[in-house]
Amino acid sequence: MDKTKLKKLLKPFQIKCAEKGKPLVNLCIDDAYPGDISTSYIVQVKANWIDQTDCSEAIDFLFDILWETTSEEVRKKIFSINVLDSRAELHCSSLESVSLVKV
Repeated sequence: MDKTKLKKLLKPFQIKCAEKGKPLVNLCIDDAYPGDISTSYIVQVKANWIDQTDCSEAIDFLFDILWETTSEEVRKKIFSINVLDSRAELHCSSLESVSLVKV
């Protein structure tokens, strides 16, 4: 699965975030291992609501919506989620909150 296809399959995720009152300003996809498209990706989301949200709450919300709106195949292609605040600075990463990931 390439970045273009993954981004298209994450559209319902973006829509549901907005419906829940927490829209994403931007969603980017980067290679987890640059040059190796057979592996997973890093999903980077930017949202203004992040500024007033604790890291674990943001990750919980995003993972809940991700699980609600995507297939297992899509989730397997996501290595981590990086959460950027309104200044486009890293607020937190799902790698920092591994214990919060639902199995």
